[in-house]
Amino acid sequence: MNAFQLMAKPTGSICNLACQYCFYLEKPHLNQRAMSDAVLECYVKSYLENAPQQQVTFLWQGGEPTMAGLDFYQKVIDFQHKYSAGKQIENALQTNGILLNADWCQFLRDNQFLVGLSIDGPEHLHDAYRLTKNDKGTFRQVMDALNLLIHYQIPFNTLTVVHNLNVQYGKEVYRFLKRIGSPYMQFIPLMGDYPQQPSAKDYGQFLVDVFDEWYAYDVGKIGIQFIEQWFMAYLGLQPGLCIFRETCGDQPVIEQNGDIYSCDHYVYPAYKLGNLIETPLRLLIDSPQQKRFGAMKSFLSERCQACKFRFACHGGCPKHRIAEGFGAPHNRFCEAYYRALSHMDPYLRQFVASFRGQ
Repeated sequence: MNAFQLMAKPTGSICNLACQYCFYLEKPHLNQRAMSDAVLECYVKSYLENAPQQQVTFLWQGGEPTMAGLDFYQKVIDFQHKYSAGKQIENALQTNGILLNADWCQFLRDNQFLVGLSIDGPEHLHDAYRLTKNDKGTFRQVMDALNLLIHYQIPFNTLTVVHNLNVQYGKEVYRFLKRIGSPYMQFIPLMGDYPQQPSAKDYGQFLVDVFDEWYAYDVGKIGIQFIEQWFMAYLGLQPGLCIFRETCGDQPVIEQNGDIYSCDHYVYPAYKLGNLIETPLRLLIDSPQQKRFGAMKSFLSERCQACKFRFACHGGCPKHRIAEGFGAPHNRFCEAYYRALSHMDPYLRQFVASFRGQ
């Protein structure tokens, strides 16, 4: 079995916020609840037994995964110790930060969790869409969470959803994240057919602006996910991020009831592989259905096949592909990737030459 990454949604789409652009709240989940002890133990045991890699990372996402409660994650640690069988275990928690407090941070530090903190830029941009259920902004609460992470010396990175407003402020967003101490930044374009989605043209310029600011001041100091991933492609390696690889399908997701789906972006009935309690994990991961899902990514439009940057993008995420006169579904962010890669190309080639000592 090839290496795979099984992302967990321990509370499904349950969240304490009501972000106006959230693509996960629409999921057709029934009997919402936190993952039971039985499902949790089966998940931890099966994942550790079946993942062929020696280093196994548990990704905890949502909804809002902290809503499972601190006791839940203590059980996670207990089960991981029970079933580790010598494997190295890492945990990463993606959170909006609202529930973090001293007890949470003590636990996260003691158990060496990596925390991804969702923040969309300075207050006027973050609070545009990341709202409470009472339509109140969350920026101050997120900053309180950030200060706690720093105080407790918990390793963290930031995840910024790029929408139609903050996309106009690439340099400002980057400088803000740099100022608050983010060592590694992810800039994810809004997923789905939402009015808040940025245009491809604007997103491309956003990526260029972030790159230019980073290149001018922070090479070797701050990590930027899209730069890192494309650098890997220029080195002749497969990027670690699934959206830029030739095929996908090795990052399924487990829901709170044990249901396993092909991908975080495809938690729909047609992409349900089965239930972990009912079917061994190995059979689900190696199923013909999942293999077909992963292989479908390689079917590209003619325009994409002929693109000089195909090696770095591979058509992007299939979820972003739409039919717009190209004869086959084509990525709606194609223009953005092409714009950014055209700008970055000489710099990435220079990085590769330096890396190889040429």
